[in-house]
Amino acid sequence: MRRTLGELAGLLGGEVRGDPARVVRRLATLEAAGPGDLSFLTSARYFRDALASKAGALLVGGDAAARLEGDLIVVAEPYLALARLLELFAPPSGPAPGVHPTAVVAAGAAVAATASVGPYCVVGERATIGERCVLGPHTVVGDDCSVGDDCLLHARVTLYARSVVGSRCILHSGVVVGGDGYGFATSGGRHHKLRHLGRAVLEDDVEIGANSAVDRGLLGDTTIGAGTKIDDLVMVGHNARVGRHSLLAAQAGLAGSARLGDRVTVAAQSGIIGHVEIGDGVVVATKSAVLQAVEKGRRVAGIPATDLAKWRRQQALVGRLGELRARLLELERAARRRVTGDGRGEEEE
Repeated sequence: MRRTLGELAGLLGGEVRGDPARVVRRLATLEAAGPGDLSFLTSARYFRDALASKAGALLVGGDAAARLEGDLIVVAEPYLALARLLELFAPPSGPAPGVHPTAVVAAGAAVAATASVGPYCVVGERATIGERCVLGPHTVVGDDCSVGDDCLLHARVTLYARSVVGSRCILHSGVVVGGDGYGFATSGGRHHKLRHLGRAVLEDDVEIGANSAVDRGLLGDTTIGAGTKIDDLVMVGHNARVGRHSLLAAQAGLAGSARLGDRVTVAAQSGIIGHVEIGDGVVVATKSAVLQAVEKGRRVAGIPATDLAKWRRQQALVGRLGELRARLLELERAARRRVTGDGRGEEEE
């Protein structure tokens, strides 16, 4: 691909500082870029790398532009602009519309003419597949499922019966939506399965990473709100509700009936206990265990999760435990030395 800086700046709503006629052929990292490449600076921590880069031009924000020389595309939000550039420079992809000869599509299914159903896919009775959807090899869409327009289901995605996927969703390989929740009635030392009759519902613009699972509700729905992005190896339990535009990082887990508000961030390897409510805008730090409700806007960390600032102070104290123990032992020894023969301490003058 050949693009001038002027063309790219126009597409991004930015401005060129330098030569707008300069041609770039690809995007590259600061370290790997050469004279014909466009690179990017999206964080101040990489400023030294930008100074040393051999890139022909850089995509930067206004603050960095004031400190850099050479050809630049200056934008208000460099990271967002990078997302747009990646779409632009991505190689053409996507199979042609149609149903592969090895796919099995039920007679009662409705597959849009513009959709692509790949090798060995299965589409169940009364399932609907929207316009321009792509189903990768070995994907299974169960009976009575609904998949909206412009969705991409990579290889080996499984939608259990009655699952709902909105428009523009991306499900990566190994994702399972709508499996039974982890629910059992224990009696006489045995565990009796609870049949889950609800659904799993993904609203528009949801993306779910590889090998993650969203269980169906027991009677109601498990719901992932519009615009939410879920990483690899994430578990969402039955009847949980994740609000709009939230982020769940790798190996996070939500127990049954947990309620997350909008724009919540759950960092990697964190867990949310069941039947608790997490308010809008909450941030849960890495490897935290949330055992009670969290009010909107708070940042929490630790096991059990507590206020982030408080947790940091606690961790600072933990790092000094050896020193504090040594001081305590010295104080105890000093106190013993001051004790008289009859066990009474000497009075200080």
